[in-house]
Amino acid sequence: MKRIKSKIVLALTVAVCSLTGCGKVGSGSKNDVKNNADTSALTTASASSESASTIVTTLADKTEAASAVQSESKADALTEEQALDAIKNYCFSRNPGLKDMVESGEYNIYWNVISNDANEIVVLYRAYTSAQMRYYISKASGETYVTELVPGIIDEEQRTDENFNIRDYL
Repeated sequence: MKRIKSKIVLALTVAVCSLTGCGKVGSGSKNDVKNNADTSALTTASASSESASTIVTTLADKTEAASAVQSESKADALTEEQALDAIKNYCFSRNPGLKDMVESGEYNIYWNVISNDANEIVVLYRAYTSAQMRYYISKASGETYVTELVPGIIDEEQRTDENFNIRDYL
């Protein structure tokens, strides 16, 4: 980015210098008007050079900031283990007796990560009622939505009204 900035500033400097060599030397009123026009053009070119330099600097700063944010978001991306633990915590918070049911071993209750792509983790929760809840989790933001499938009752996965941020349950 510094090379691009340097090249743009150099190009603008060359343009400004070439404008200063365009005027005629003399002492007539027409020449004074011409010299004033050249001075005006030089001032405008200098202002343009400063503006371009400011724009280049601003673009460089924004690019560096975006790169830093992107690096931070990759570092903050949720892992499968975090997603699985957070979904368990979410389920236990919504149903306080669930933990005892799981520990008793009498019920067929489980959680599994069933899908993991570049942007999303999907966790399946199989409830004691045979309902299958799928939690679709954004790795970057933690935003989560839920779908439900109840074999024999609901034949297709249906999205529920549940939306939350999984990071609240880490």
